Parts: sequence; structure tokens; C-alpha cells
Amino acid sequence: MPAHRSFGVALAAVAALPPALVAQGNVDRGGFVVCLGSDTLAVERYTRSATTLESEIILRVPAARRVTYTAALDSRGGVRSFNLAMDPLAPGPTAPKPSRGTLWFRGDTADVSLTLGDSTRTFKVAARPGSMPLAAFSHALVEQAILQARRTGKDSVEFDWVGLGASKAYPAYVKRRRDGSVVVGFFHAPAVVEVDREGRILTLDGRATTAKVEVQRVKAPDLEHFARSFVAAETAGGPVGQLSPRDTVRAEIGTARLMVDYGRPRKRGRVIFGQVVPWDQVWRTGANAATQFSTDVPLKVGGRTIPAGYYSLWSIPTTSGATLIVNRQTGQWGTEYDAGQDLARLGLTRESLSEPMEQFTIAIEPAGGGGVLRMSWDTTSYLVPFTIARP
Repeated sequence: MPAHRSFGVALAAVAALPPALVAQGNVDRGGFVVCLGSDTLAVERYTRSATTLESEIILRVPAARRVTYTAALDSRGGVRSFNLAMDPLAPGPTAPKPSRGTLWFRGDTADVSLTLGDSTRTFKVAARPGSMPLAAFSHALVEQAILQARRTGKDSVEFDWVGLGASKAYPAYVKRRRDGSVVVGFFHAPAVVEVDREGRILTLDGRATTAKVEVQRVKAPDLEHFARSFVAAETAGGPVGQLSPRDTVRAEIGTARLMVDYGRPRKRGRVIFGQVVPWDQVWRTGANAATQFSTDVPLKVGGRTIPAGYYSLWSIPTTSGATLIVNRQTGQWGTEYDAGQDLARLGLTRESLSEPMEQFTIAIEPAGGGGVLRMSWDTTSYLVPFTIARP
């Protein structure tokens, strides 16, 4: 993994570990740096004993925060209980409220208590035995899931992630591969993990997951150094906010009123098409929730008629062009594509941009007697013309 930089803070500011994790007696200590392209998102430092996992994380997104947690471990490496605190690093009127959360795993249920500001709520979540808590950008917990699976002696182990505040658990798995690496499931997508002989994470490649992060183990990261850097950046330019903020495009083309609602990821120093967005695979055409499209009149697109209504838009980029998919299902998450709901598949024209576009952008532009739907990111633009369908 390359050494990433974030606003002048280099990964080289912390020393990489040798293949074996630092150990003192029966206590393991280590840390992780989490990067998205050229941006550092989080830095974690943890201590693990036979009975306890303690961690501290400095986060940059959506605002600079400090997260601390303690997990009580059972003899199999599973988590019995979990206590987390999250506090803003730059207090002020726009800072996120401090939050506290607790999980107790009891058989096939997780009892949850969540406090945000002055409000506390408690609820139960169905979760299989062996389930793991999920905390933002904590890879000590991912490592714990791997260590727990390793103790079973099986090549594949299923479990659930339980996020504080989530109303349901998310199915996951740990699978050992023949080359010695491990695959961990995240919301139906795999992260590939290089591990040492003890099963501890050396690197994690999450580019196939919705998070797209890359992670590297480091030795004793200076959390306060990163905290100061994140606060300085936030003071100068404001909070980072959501990594892929939602945006809505509205346009009137002739008598048609059109709308596209979509997530807008950034390039962040990465090669987009063919890497972040793989060739020849269905893409949500944005980030997070599926891209939504509406038209109040029928449209003629690529020889097909799209009736007035609401749809989701998907695409399949290729080295020579792309296919736009108009799907009848709406309101779903971006991993929930159902080909059985397809209304039409339309060819897109590919154009090269003279300058890279940092943030994914969808535009609806007038052209001739109709318009053009254009999707642009990095050095590529995909487009398709349309007209208003005549009765």
C-alpha cells in the first residue's frame, strides 16, 4: 500500500510494524491508519489482553472527533459487552453532540443503550452468537472478528456486525484463503486482509466495499499529532462532512421536468474507472443510496421510450463505453440492484475530459430539440441524448 498523505500529514509520521505485532507479556498493542485515496480519515491505537480490548480513534469525518471504547472479551475471543464514547475535538455551535453507547450480547440478542446529548434510548437487536460490535473506522474490532474466527479452526465463519444505533444486525463472514490472506464481509462486499502468523491485520484492502478504504498497521501512532492536524484543517476549512454528499439536479427541458438525486464521491487521488469503479460491473452511478431519477413526461432515449415516473439509474462502465440501466425499483440502497426490475438498458457515449473532475457530477443539459444526460468523473464523461416522446 502506498504511503498516503492528508493535508500535509504523512503516513510516514508513524512507523510501520514488522510482521509480528508488538507484544509485551500477554498484552498486544498496535494501531492502524485508515485512508481513502490520498486522504487520511482515521488513526487508531489499541491495547488487547485476554479479557479486554481497549481502543482510541481520532476521526476526521464527518467532523473531527475522538472515539474511545472498551470491549470485554470471552474465552473464545468474542465480545461480551462493549462501551463507547464519542466526543468532538473542536467544540462549538456546529460540533456534533457527544454520544455514549453500550452493547451487551446475550445469546441471540444484543441489548443496546445509546445516549446522544441529553437523550437516551434502549432497544434490542437480533444478533447471532459470536456477533461483533461495529464502530466507525475501528479495525481493532475487525481484527478481533478474525481472531475469534481463527480460534474455531474453520476456514469460514459467519457472524453479524451490530452497529450502535442500528435497528438491525448485518450478516458478515470471515473466510481464510489458500494464500494465507483473509476475506471479511462488509455489507455484502469483501475486504481482503493480509494477516501475520497470529491472524493479526497487516493491511486491509477495502476498495471492493462501499467504504473503499485502505488500512495499514502502524506502531504506536501519535494520536495527539493527528488530533491537532484534523482540528487545524477543520478550523481553516470547516468540517469534512459526508464523504459522498447527496445532491439533487433539477432541469426543465421543453415541457419535461426532470430530477436526479445521487451521492457525489470524490476522486481523492485515485484512478476511478477501471479501479474504484471496476469495468464490466453494475455500478450505483454515485455513492451510498441508489441514484434516483424522475420525469413527468415520457422520454425517448436510445430508441426506447421511458414513461413518466420514478426510477433508479445504474450503469456498467466498460473500456469502450458504458450502459445506462433504467430500473423500476426506487428508494433502495446502492448495493440492492435487482435486474428483474430493469425497464431499459441504453448505450452511453464515452468522452475524455481535458482536466480531471474531482467530484462525480451528473448534469442535465439542453441540446438540439431535447437534452443530454451527462455523468462525469476523473477524466471521463458518459452521456446519452434524449427527446420528449411524442404521443
